[in-house]
Amino acid sequence: MSQPVILIIEDDPLQRKLFRSNLEAGGFQVVEAASRKEARDAVLARPVDVAVVDYKLGAETGVEVIKDILAENPLVTPIMVTAYGNIERAVEAIRSGAYDYIVKPVDFEKFRLVLERALERQTLKKEISVLQDRLEDKFSAKNFVFASSSMEDVAGLIMKAARSDATVIVSGETGTGKDLVARAIHYSSKRKKGPYVALNIPALPESLIEGELFGSEKGAFTGAHERKIGKFESAAGGTLLLDEIGDLPLQTQVKLLRFLQDREFFRLGSNQPLRADVRVIAATNRDLEALMKEGKFRTDLFYRLNVIRIQVPPLRRRKEDIPPLADHFLRKYGQREGKKIQGLTREALSVLMSYPFPGNVRELENAVERAVVFADGDILGASDLPVFLRERTEEDLLPAADSLVDKVRGLETREIRRALRESGGVKSKAARALGITERMLSYKLKTYGFAPGPKDPEKPGQA
Repeated sequence: MSQPVILIIEDDPLQRKLFRSNLEAGGFQVVEAASRKEARDAVLARPVDVAVVDYKLGAETGVEVIKDILAENPLVTPIMVTAYGNIERAVEAIRSGAYDYIVKPVDFEKFRLVLERALERQTLKKEISVLQDRLEDKFSAKNFVFASSSMEDVAGLIMKAARSDATVIVSGETGTGKDLVARAIHYSSKRKKGPYVALNIPALPESLIEGELFGSEKGAFTGAHERKIGKFESAAGGTLLLDEIGDLPLQTQVKLLRFLQDREFFRLGSNQPLRADVRVIAATNRDLEALMKEGKFRTDLFYRLNVIRIQVPPLRRRKEDIPPLADHFLRKYGQREGKKIQGLTREALSVLMSYPFPGNVRELENAVERAVVFADGDILGASDLPVFLRERTEEDLLPAADSLVDKVRGLETREIRRALRESGGVKSKAARALGITERMLSYKLKTYGFAPGPKDPEKPGQA
């Protein structure tokens, strides 16, 4: 591990020398600067972990230097040094972005403790920054996996919504990725450094929804033994996703409308108004216009929410997205399972393309994950896919059957085809799986007009 780099910003050369000797004895790399300009140049020239800044730098103060440093590299952790140990200068130093301050003459044993804590904080800041970058990369609209023009339109709306603070409604069937759209808006917006909070409304009893949203005071209701912070306070400075907004009770709809209009709310059991800077995104798989006609959703709330509308199409209407999505999930779960799966066979892809996916992208992901878990080879074939996908495909391809004979024929044909596929074309294994003799299987193959398949390796020369 590389040694931490400490930048000493001090206009007194003797003080700089004193700091350098003590820090280098402790195994640190030391960089020196005698002025505000030298400090800025030093931060630009190399990575710095901690900056130790003297309060008095000629005609300037260390406060301005700290602001310069953090503007160039917000991951640096500053420590202020002052010969005047008063509260005002300490407060000024902290407000300027300093982690802590020390007083001259410096007690280097105490200083090392402060420095160690500052380095721990600096490490944490780096980890948070890396995590934030990963989240931004993961949920950026630029990284949406799609090939269809309809999803290209969705991605364009996401980027437009990200440049605004307006409320958004994201609508679509279950499993289409409404939460992913909301996250992409958040992590592409100016609020990306703030929290992203989601509330799944149907998951809560109606009596608890208001408290979850707005919070509650101790004693507000039976069982309220302490103050509870609501989602609006938790999401301050960021984004709040209200998932399945169509299930929000009418009484709570009134209070949500008031918040959207005035940006004020009240905790349950309190008359003290609170404010929160929160961007609201609502998601729904229901027809809000129909709910309004039924009197189950307020018209004024709908229009307050419906500033930007993003409709996510179901997967069956954008089947050109299935190949890239399947490939994405193959790589994702192949890496997790430690398998080097190269792709799908043409037959497997045909099965996926023929299935209507009522569960949309979520169902596709689940199917590919299961296939990867049970796959033995480096290419996924149709037999690796879940049975329900293949059954639905085969049933869709069968002609309509009116008579009992036709229905039996269709059923036997489908089961024989599946047994042969799962046995790799080995008739003896297929017959055992079907619970019939190999002779009976051969007879049915001939009767139903099956094309000759691969030779049975157990009986060379047999068709």
